[in-house]
Amino acid sequence: MASLQPSKPALRPKRKASKTRHRKESYERGVRVERWAGWIMRVKGFEIIKRRYKAQGGEIDLICRKDDLIVFLEVKYRDCLDDALYAITPRNQGRIVAAASHYIAEAEEEPVSSYRFDIMAFAKGAGPAPRWTHLESAFEAF
Repeated sequence: MASLQPSKPALRPKRKASKTRHRKESYERGVRVERWAGWIMRVKGFEIIKRRYKAQGGEIDLICRKDDLIVFLEVKYRDCLDDALYAITPRNQGRIVAAASHYIAEAEEEPVSSYRFDIMAFAKGAGPAPRWTHLESAFEAF
C-alpha cells in the first residue's frame, strides 16, 4: 500500500554553494598572493604603506614606499604568467590610476614626489611556491 505522505523533492545540484566556495577560494588565494608580493617588495627595500586600498572609482592591491618613491602595485595570479599580465586591461589600469590619484591627493604622511605603477604577476609553479615576475613602471597614468 502506498504511503500518503508527500514525496521528497528530487535533489538538485548545489550550484550556488559551489560558486560561493569558488569565490571564497579565489579570495583566499588573492590574499595569499598579495602577501607574497608584500614579502618580495620588503626584500627589495620597500615599506608596505597600504594593503587593498579602496577609493571611489578603484582599488590598489599594495602601496609601497622606498625613500621618496611610491609604488602602486597591482597583483595578479593566473594559471600562466602571460594570462596574469594580460589580465591588467586598460579599464583596470584606469581604476588603479583613479585610486592612486585619490591617495596622492590625500597623502598625509609626506607629499608624493615620484610614483610609478607596477605589476607583479604570479602563476602556478612546479613546487609549493608560484612562479612570478615584477614589471616596474608597467603602465603610465593617462
